[in-house]
This record gives sequence, structure tokens and C-alpha cells, in this order.
Amino acid sequence: MNKIIIKKIFPKKLLPRLLLIFLIPLIIIQCSVIFFFYDRHWEKIINRFSNIASNKINLILNQYETNGLEIAEGIAKELNISLVLIQKKNGKIKRQSKLENKIHETIKSRVNKDIEISFDKNSISFFCIINKDLLKIEFPRKYLLSETPTIYILWIISTSLILSLIALLFLRIQIRAIYRLAKSAEEFGEGKKIANFKPEGAMEIRAAGNAFMKMRTRINNYIDQKTSFLAGISHDLGTIITRIKLRLELIENQKEISEVKKDVETMQVFLKEYLEYSKENFVNKFTKVYLSEIIHQVVESSKLNNKVKIKCSKRIFVNTDKNSLYRIIFNLYENATKYGQIVHITVTKNKKIIVIEIEDDGPGIENEFRKKVFKPFYKIDESRNLNKGGSGLGLSIANELAKKIRARISLKNSNNLHGSLFSIILPIK
Repeated sequence: MNKIIIKKIFPKKLLPRLLLIFLIPLIIIQCSVIFFFYDRHWEKIINRFSNIASNKINLILNQYETNGLEIAEGIAKELNISLVLIQKKNGKIKRQSKLENKIHETIKSRVNKDIEISFDKNSISFFCIINKDLLKIEFPRKYLLSETPTIYILWIISTSLILSLIALLFLRIQIRAIYRLAKSAEEFGEGKKIANFKPEGAMEIRAAGNAFMKMRTRINNYIDQKTSFLAGISHDLGTIITRIKLRLELIENQKEISEVKKDVETMQVFLKEYLEYSKENFVNKFTKVYLSEIIHQVVESSKLNNKVKIKCSKRIFVNTDKNSLYRIIFNLYENATKYGQIVHITVTKNKKIIVIEIEDDGPGIENEFRKKVFKPFYKIDESRNLNKGGSGLGLSIANELAKKIRARISLKNSNNLHGSLFSIILPIK
């Protein structure tokens, strides 16, 4: 329970966490230093100043009672203190701070007379009645209140703030290096071209960046080799298949070669799909795409004549890669028309997501096969009859493209047409 509370309270990002690790000990140390300085040192200074002032006040008052005003004034003048005989006090005496109250209590406890204290900006005045005479003894403020502790505390706080700001700037540089590395890795995972990435920051972060660049080079080389290999095979086999077709056309008995032609056409479709799968799919810049327009383009480009019902508002749009979304919808639509005669395409939108549903009246897909159909080359038909279905790459390509545009494809049974229902879930933001 405590771990859950701590996780909720503590920040999730690295920079705030590092600042907490840096600032919390600093704040604790600063508060401890200020507290002990105030408690041990400052109060001792105030008590000492108050005791000295009390002794001077007692001396002046005793001289006033014993030798009169002139002698008392002379002694006060030697002590750089002002002694004045006044008629009445000006205004109401106020004490504001804790230190002023402390001075008042200390002096009052050590002076044997009824005395009141007034704190002004540059001076501290003591009022005492002796033989019905009202005396005013005025001290310079610095005699009782030192500005050094205040300056010391402000100096500690200001230097801490400056050092914290410098630490924040250095931490931001390190975090920026980690953020750029993470962003480059994410873009590489989505199939985007990484334009400019240079390892920076601390030695460990640079090492991670260099390792990422080496890994990217190895993966790109592997993909290029795979693509070149499959492209070469497709080209060579395509040439042979074209020759076979030409020779079949020259044969007079067309009935005997009809099945052979179908096999050749199937081989051409498979080669095309294999080559398409081997290509590296890059995601272009996200643009504004109206879903009604792209769905109609998919339906019109399909060669299959199935009953299609489209339910989509012309105003619904999403910011995404148009080519990738087109291929996703096209592959799912081709899959639906291959196994069903009726296809419904429905688009719904709420505040966070847009859902494109493609359902058919085909045989459907059982629960045990729903995760497997998105794997490359997987077919539910165990016999792998080449005349049934396709190469098993259409759904796999659609699923990979969906990940690259931050979408998700789900599969369930259709309650309306009792076939399969594929859902493309697109985030609005």
C-alpha cells in the first residue's frame, strides 16, 4: 500500500526525479544549518547584546537617581547612548518579531524598573518612569540586533538557488541526450528514417548511443540483404513464369492447360506478396486524411464484386500516414471479400479514438486462431492448398503497418453478419 502511494506521489519523469534527489538533501541541510544557527548562535548573541544593554540601562538609571540628569547624560554620551527627559510617549508601542519580544523579555527581567521598549527603523528606545519623570534611553539598533545572521541566511539561500539552477541546466543537457536517443530508437522502430542523430551527453549515454547506431546499421544491412535476396528470387522466377505463360499461349489445346495457367497466376500473386512483404515500409509525414474518401478508394480499386455497405460520415478525419492506412484497410477488405459475399464497413468516432470496423458474412475465425492469423505465412487451412486463400501475409503486413502509425487491429466474431469483424482503432491525438 505504501509503495503504491509513493509511486503516485513521486514524479514519473527522470528530470524531476533527479531534481528531487538533488534538492531534498540540500533543503534538509539548509534547514538544519539555519535552525541550529538560529537556536544556538543567534539567540546567544541576542542574549549577550541584551545583557550588555541591561547593564548600561541600570548604570544610567542608577546615576540618574543618585547624581541627577546631567551626570547620567554624560555617562550615556560616553556610551554613545541618548538620554532624554520627556513629557509623554509618542504613539502606541508595538513589538512585531520574535527577536524583538526576546530582547524585551531579557532586558525587562534584568532591569529593576518598569520599562517599555519601542523598536524603530534605526534605533531602539527604552521608556522608564523614575520619581514621576519619564526617561527615554535610545540605543542604535545595531547594538542589539545584528544584520550579519540575516545576511548569512540570505547568502546560504541565494547560493543554493544559484547552484540548483546550474545543476538543473546540466541535468537538462543529460536528459536531453537520453530523450533524443529514445526518440531516435522509437522512430527507427516505426520505420522512419533517422535524419540526424549524434551521441552526446555523459560517457555512459554516449556509449548507449553508439551501441544504438551500430545496432541500426546491422539491422539495416540485414533488411537490405533480405530485400535484395527476395527481389532477386522474385525477378528470376518472374522471368521464368513469363516464359511459361508465353509457351502455354502457343499451345492449341487450351482446355488441357487451364489448370496450369491458374497455378502460374497463383505463383505470380505469391511472388508479388513476398516481394511486398520484404520491402521496408517507411511512414511518411502525418497528414489530414478523410476516412470516407480513402474507404471508397479501397472499394473502387478492388477487383472483387461483393456487396459492400459503407457507413462513414464525410466529416470524419484523422492525422496519419495516408499510404499506410490505405494499405491496412485494403488488406483487411481483401480478406473480408475473399471469404464473404457481403461486407459492411462502419466508422465511429468518440473523444479519444476512431474505430473502423470491417465485417463479413464468411465462416469467421475461431478463438484459438485469432492471434495466429497475424503471423507471417500463417494459414488456418492446414492443407495449405494454394488455391485457397493467399500467402498468409496480408494480415501480417496490415498489423505491422498499424503499429507504425500508432493504431491497433482487433478481431472478433460479427454479431450482425455472423462472420469475422476486424476493427482498426486509431488514436485521435
